[in-house]
Amino acid sequence: MSLPDVRDPELGDIDESDLNAMLGAAGVATKRHGHRFWRPAVQRVLYVGLALALVYAGVKVAGGFTDALHQLDGVNPWWFVPALVAVTLRFVVLGAQLRLLRGTSELPDTRLGIRIALVAFGLGGVMPASPAEGFALSTVAMRKRGVTTRQSWLMLASSQWMTFWALIIVFAVDRVVATAAGELHHRHPWKAVITSSVLLALSAGIAWLLTRPRTIRVITSATRWLPGRSNQTPAERSEAAATLYADIQATLGSRTNRVKVTGLSCLSRLADGAILWCTLMAVHAHIPFGVAVVAYVVAMVVAWVPLLPSGLGLAEIAVPALLHRFNVPLATGLSAVLLWRAFSLVLPGVVGVGSWVTLRKAPEDGSTRQAARTTLESTNQAPSTTAAC
Repeated sequence: MSLPDVRDPELGDIDESDLNAMLGAAGVATKRHGHRFWRPAVQRVLYVGLALALVYAGVKVAGGFTDALHQLDGVNPWWFVPALVAVTLRFVVLGAQLRLLRGTSELPDTRLGIRIALVAFGLGGVMPASPAEGFALSTVAMRKRGVTTRQSWLMLASSQWMTFWALIIVFAVDRVVATAAGELHHRHPWKAVITSSVLLALSAGIAWLLTRPRTIRVITSATRWLPGRSNQTPAERSEAAATLYADIQATLGSRTNRVKVTGLSCLSRLADGAILWCTLMAVHAHIPFGVAVVAYVVAMVVAWVPLLPSGLGLAEIAVPALLHRFNVPLATGLSAVLLWRAFSLVLPGVVGVGSWVTLRKAPEDGSTRQAARTTLESTNQAPSTTAAC
């Protein structure tokens, strides 16, 4: 049976073969919709179950739930006050950092940046694929406020990238300072100075490479196998690399702006490390701040293990083991880590849910809606190579 002609003034003419192809594709998508729904859900349940199993294993290794809870019975609650101050400072700094990384987009103020940071890094931190899911939610919120999807991901990815290298910088500087102060004992202190210098030089070298257009061209060429790029010609890849390079430079801003972003990234890392130090002091594990920063860096390194929310389970094993070398009992170290998780992970996640609920609503400010329309119009008029990149 032949199908009637379908004509639409905006879409143009659609003949019978095109319509059959569209209906066939819709049928395949409908059949696979159920798989797309339940498979990610099952995977998330498995990942969270694995994380909980690792937490349980860490508790058993540290002496069991009884000892950990016994340590929490004698906690000094006054240390929770500076811990809350450190949590607040961390997300205020992240919000200010996002404001500096806005590029050509218009974020109204730092308060919006703080709410976006709570969704991206707070709520996103408790999700299995942290922080990618938080980034996706933040992108939706920023899209409603006139920031394009591309600019949103550039902003969040730049923040994550700068925060990553800030961890390296903080660790390198802390090793030198803590060693000089006698907080960290090395048989050969000069080795700590050399390794820290190498890490700082590596950070500076990577930062310099990202200012070179050739680096972006190499990265674009190396990722040509990604979906949407496999069919690009060399000329299209070169144009996409040039567009990406220009967008990255616009996001990072001037040299002064990059220094500010780097400083804020280091401050956010120190604030997060201060939370761990406060929880250690709360359970009467009186260790120097420099040692707490080293333990925090170890916790962040194991957090890079994929599929586990913020390395949940692994940090509960690694950090108490490290602190035990500084005469902190395993049960005491574990109780401090559990408190640190409550302040650094659970609390921002809960507040991030509230931020997401408020950000889901479109802004009522007319100027913001006008900015959104202007951004969307400029995006629709942009060349296709920009979107492909």
